[in-house]
Amino acid sequence: MSKTPTTSAGLTRRSFLKTTTVALGAVAAGSMLAGCAAQPEAAVVEGASYAPGQVPSESEQIFRGVCRPNCFGYCHINVHVKDGKVIKTSRADYADPAYSRICQRGLSHVQRMYNNERVKYPLRRVEGTERGAGQWERITWDEAIEQIVSKMQEYQDAYGPGSVAIALGTSLASSMTGSYTRLLQALSMTMILPSYDQASCWAMTRVAGTHDDWHANERTDLVNAKTIVAWGANITDAQVQQWHFVKEAMQGGTKLVVIDPTFTYLASKADKWVPIRPGSDTALLLGAVNEIFARDAINVPYVQQHTVAPFLVRSDTGRFLRYSEVNAEAAAAKAAQEAAAQKAAAAAREELLPQGELVAGMAYQSVLESMAYDDQPVVIQGGVPVEASKATDPDLYATFDASGVPCTTALSLLKESVASFTPAKVAQLTDIPEDTFAELVDVFLDQPVTHYVGYGPQAYANGLQTTHAGMTMCGLIGNLGYPGASYGSYWLTSTATDVTYNVGAGIGTSPMIIDLELPEVLSTGKFNGKDCPIKMLYVFAGNPLNCSPDTNRWLNDILPKLEFVVTADPMMTDTACYSDLVLPVCQWFEVEQITGMGETACFNYNEKAVDPLYESKSDAEIVHLIAQGFGMGDLFPKTSGEVLQQIHSGEAAEAIGATYEQIKTNKEVRFAPTNPYIAFEGGTFPTASGRLEFYAEDPQPRGATHLAPTAEDVALEHLPHWFPPIHAWPESESCQKYPLVCMSERPRYRVHSQWHSVPALRELDPEPTVKMNPADAQGRGIESGMYVECFNDLGHAVAKAVLSNAVRPGTVVYPKGWHRTQFKAGSWSELIPGDFDKFAVNSSFMDTVCDVCPWNEGSDK
Repeated sequence: MSKTPTTSAGLTRRSFLKTTTVALGAVAAGSMLAGCAAQPEAAVVEGASYAPGQVPSESEQIFRGVCRPNCFGYCHINVHVKDGKVIKTSRADYADPAYSRICQRGLSHVQRMYNNERVKYPLRRVEGTERGAGQWERITWDEAIEQIVSKMQEYQDAYGPGSVAIALGTSLASSMTGSYTRLLQALSMTMILPSYDQASCWAMTRVAGTHDDWHANERTDLVNAKTIVAWGANITDAQVQQWHFVKEAMQGGTKLVVIDPTFTYLASKADKWVPIRPGSDTALLLGAVNEIFARDAINVPYVQQHTVAPFLVRSDTGRFLRYSEVNAEAAAAKAAQEAAAQKAAAAAREELLPQGELVAGMAYQSVLESMAYDDQPVVIQGGVPVEASKATDPDLYATFDASGVPCTTALSLLKESVASFTPAKVAQLTDIPEDTFAELVDVFLDQPVTHYVGYGPQAYANGLQTTHAGMTMCGLIGNLGYPGASYGSYWLTSTATDVTYNVGAGIGTSPMIIDLELPEVLSTGKFNGKDCPIKMLYVFAGNPLNCSPDTNRWLNDILPKLEFVVTADPMMTDTACYSDLVLPVCQWFEVEQITGMGETACFNYNEKAVDPLYESKSDAEIVHLIAQGFGMGDLFPKTSGEVLQQIHSGEAAEAIGATYEQIKTNKEVRFAPTNPYIAFEGGTFPTASGRLEFYAEDPQPRGATHLAPTAEDVALEHLPHWFPPIHAWPESESCQKYPLVCMSERPRYRVHSQWHSVPALRELDPEPTVKMNPADAQGRGIESGMYVECFNDLGHAVAKAVLSNAVRPGTVVYPKGWHRTQFKAGSWSELIPGDFDKFAVNSSFMDTVCDVCPWNEGSDK
């Protein structure tokens, strides 16, 4: 075996470590960047030497905090306060000790709070200076709110309510999002939704009906799996709180297989590492589906009763054949029910018409849906068509003629669609040898298997198909819905809240636009065929100039078309730097909060530990002040506690003991129905059919865009199918010009762009780096520790090179989340195209190529 890891064979951990020297996690030594040198205030430095311990004393108070970035851990932490200042954080216990943990990010919150890059006061860009020039004037809150309100009124009066948009980020992770949603609805503002890591969850929504959560078995269930297959998930760095679940499962005999282009730290701990070509996961899964057919390994009872496999599909429309189409009595009953529904819906609309067309229309639609006739799909049993819900032994490969329209089962269509994915084709597409592929299929079939899916595989243009194919594979063999058997990423969101709070001040009429469509909307002034002249953008809980693709498009195209930009954030982020007005927002421990999502499946209470620093205000108070400017202050609670009391109330909350007072008292309330949570337990899915819909009858885009699907697109989308990434593929035009696939990794020291300026973490991780294989470096005259320029047609980024055989030849790997001020030039997000699949409408962060050269300071690449 070669001493350099090849891309054509699976390697065991032992054999790899015997034959290679891998610089895992190596970062070249370097001095602290000037932009990262923010130091805590003196009072906090004194607390840094405070003795460990979690017992309060006369001079110290301890409050319960919740660490809530996008690692989804929501770890409980003790917030130690002395003389009105937070002096340290320490681990706090969950009711379930498996979730009692803390990482270096949670331990460094003090330096995050008392940081030179905190936004201390409302700041306004000095008139006449360019955005990004860093020229600010301090203003009062009254001045800031007056300008925001006057600008909103000006644009809405001139261009309509949708001309003011709110951009929702992903970093708030608490009930406070409801305050902005309520304001947006009341003023009919446009909502700009993020597109980060959404392909996988949209696929889950499509086939399993999960409505935008990442569903899988709870991680405490990993001990029940025979094998954990990690797909593009380097949890030892990205989600360190998850690693102990995997380790404990392995100690109990569970095997770990890692499928990843890169020999990650997790791969070094695995029983088998399978290097895969970037962006080819869908092909591997479709090949596995074909092998399941070839080996006659289908779980027939599961497929018959828990999937749409036996449903007949019309050849003319691609839709399921319905019982009313083959049975006269059912047709008559359906007609009568629809007539009654139309009559009742019209009456409801008429009754509510005085409240406006929107409310009346919603009532009309609600009645129609509630009274809809249950027109069952048709299956064949005993040679005759029957309703699917009444069939006990349906034919999985039946055909039927419906008044001259040929029909066949969804399973037959799936079998035909994957027939070309032979082991040879899979090997050619994935760069995985045929014998290794066969071994993987053996692993998949030896149930129960937990497919622990990271965010890497879905970060290509074909990412939706990866999850669609993975769920299909698991459904065919019944590897879903019981302990140890699972597929996907995991975190849950509770529905035991009063969502009417969001629309308590009115129901908006303006659209929701996914951020990837924003350039088109700003260029044309239209969205979905209607006028949509957006003039003002208000950003909260997000940092699009760092976390969205194609930063230069934001700088050169999007921002210039926006006349006024406001950012509300605790930190001076990249986005804040290019805003016209910046508002200081409370840090997590300066305000009361409740989280209602995450991998712990709990509502978690975060106490207010200290008064807001400087002139920071809570999101609730900021929203109240803006609403007050519109004469609606009475409809918007001023404090976070008042907001939380309204959101965490009602019958659903009371039923599980999760009212505001109960959560506040108990600090946590579990909302998952089982412990551990088993996704799709008993083969029940929250889809219209109650089954796994691997055949999507009506595949829809995640959101409207100018890339409207054609009939041919929809026909392909019914079943999982293969197409290569747009850029990160050897035959692509982009790859011919820029031959290195540019992949990001979620680093241990940040979550997206958060924690970017914490001194203790910057001491460990001082500056941007890029990892590349020595073979690729040698041909480019690059040595380890050298500053290099990664570039393509969109932009560039300068980073320090780290040479490692752990990196697949033909790729580079960079840790994401560095701010623009921390680069010698450029930034990583400059390199990422804004292209997207028209169904997933997802940022394809990994679908990126570049080239690398030694940095020539002053280069304008």
